[in-house]
Amino acid sequence: MKSVAAILLPTSAPLIIANIRAQPLLCLTATVLSLILMRMTINTSSQAATSCKISFSKKKEKAAIQNVTITSLSNRITRVSMGSCHLLGGVVYALRNFDGHSALVSWSLVAGQCLVSGIWLSSGANGQ
Repeated sequence: MKSVAAILLPTSAPLIIANIRAQPLLCLTATVLSLILMRMTINTSSQAATSCKISFSKKKEKAAIQNVTITSLSNRITRVSMGSCHLLGGVVYALRNFDGHSALVSWSLVAGQCLVSGIWLSSGANGQ
């Protein structure tokens, strides 16, 4: 769980740093979506691991290959929603004339939000 949190929560840092005062609801939404995705990512069910009986069947293997899903629909929707929050955050921050931050910090925050947005949008759209 710590390794997932170490990845998901810092990705919200550019959004939170740039928008926490002006757009607290947007920051809260992105954080909640991160927590939801973290919960989806962590499989806490030990029953699934212990109840699995290994057996080989060509028929079952063929059916499994045809029906494979890399990520669930809810996971993909969560990822696209997170990407949308970060993209919106970057646009809103740029339109606010960077809230008095220096030009280098401001552009870094916008670039960070756009980069994170691209990652979430592409992974949600591609189901990876």
